[in-house]
Formats: sequence, structure tokens, C-alpha cells
Amino acid sequence: MTTAKTGSEKKARLLDLVTSVLELVQGGKRDAEEVADVLQVIKNEKDFATTLGRKTMSELVKKQLAAWTRFYREEFEIRLDTNQIKIPAHQNGWNQLIVVAQGLTPEKIYAAMKRRMPAWKYSDNLDSIESVRKADKTYSIWVRDRQEADEELKNKSANNLKSDGTNCITLEERLLLEMMFFRGTGKHQDIQNITLCAGSRDGDGGVPYVLWTVDEVRVDWSHPGYADGNLRVRSVVS
Repeated sequence: MTTAKTGSEKKARLLDLVTSVLELVQGGKRDAEEVADVLQVIKNEKDFATTLGRKTMSELVKKQLAAWTRFYREEFEIRLDTNQIKIPAHQNGWNQLIVVAQGLTPEKIYAAMKRRMPAWKYSDNLDSIESVRKADKTYSIWVRDRQEADEELKNKSANNLKSDGTNCITLEERLLLEMMFFRGTGKHQDIQNITLCAGSRDGDGGVPYVLWTVDEVRVDWSHPGYADGNLRVRSVVS
């Protein structure tokens, strides 16, 4: 049986949380302006939970679009018009935005990635790969903000995922995610597992996958019927 907290207990918990947050700000682990914005919403709004959710989401999108704008300017000499990018409706847990600029192909992205890190590919021409989403215009998707591919989707082949109706990451999206993650952390995606890019197929029906080995990013392929515990897709909100 849970006992309701008294007024003094609630105030004590609030004071403890405020003190802890201030310590995080002083230690550089929280941004002072962002904390102040949250407190301002709580002060001003009666329905602050809903307002805070909208504000937090808006700030997340704004921050990530700014990062993608810098990314494309520095990596591809492309100027993004963020006002023209349609952002898919957000779902809880899918917090990493990937922006795919108009005109990009797997080969173009791979070449840019290889300028930044060692890489290997199984095909001389990755542009022979077909994806469910094409960059005939700039678009964006959401994926889970993780270093490793989705554990929830291990032991599922590309054929299984298609039958289940799972919206899967493409090769282009996964390579861009690699570059952006490396820029932000100096680390690589999928150092223990493998991202199956089940949103893409090569000319022979093979499914490309991407991982970091000991010393390089590898782009290889798998049979569409093959499943393994380390071969995992990243689900997409688009």
C-alpha cells in the first residue's frame, strides 16, 4: 500500500531536486539557459506539462536542424532550406532526426564518409541499390537515439520485417547517421552489432548492412531471408 506524501515531504523532495539541478548546472552537466526555459514555462503556464512537451519537442527539432545545416554545409557544400523540410510527427523514443538532402545517393554519401574515416564497401557502385525513400527532394525521418541498432528487432530477417510492416532504415540514412554520430562523439555506430538496412535492396535482392569493425566502417550485404541476433534493423518514423 502506497502512503500519500505530506505537504512537507513534497516540499522537501522539490528542494532536493532543485538543489541537484543547480549542482548539475554548476558542474556543466546541464545548460543553464535550457533549465531556465523549463522553469519559465512552469512559472507562466497553468497546463505546463503539455506546454513543456511542445516546447521541448520544438527545441529538439530546432537544435537538430541547426546541426544538420552545419553538417551539410561542411561535408557536402549543400545549403539546406530548413523551412522546406517536412518533419514527421514525433513518437516517444524516436529522438534522433536524420535529414537526407535532395540529390544524395549512396555513392555520394559513402565518398564523403570515407574522407572522414576508413571504410570498405562490397560493391563498386552503391548507386545500384534501390531504397524505399528516395532523395528526389529533401526529407527527414526519426530513429531511436542509440549507438547500437534496435535490440527489439534482432533475429528478424528483411523478409520478416517486410511481412511485419516494419518501417526500416535505408543505406543512405544509415551512412548519414554514421557521419553525424562521429561528428558529435568521435565514436562509431554499431561497434557490437550490425544495422541491417532493410529499407534498401541491391540489384540481386541482397540487403545492405553497416557496422564498425576493428578499424573501418564496412558496407556489406545479407540474404533477405537471413536472421541473426547481432543483425538488427533500426526502425524509422517517417
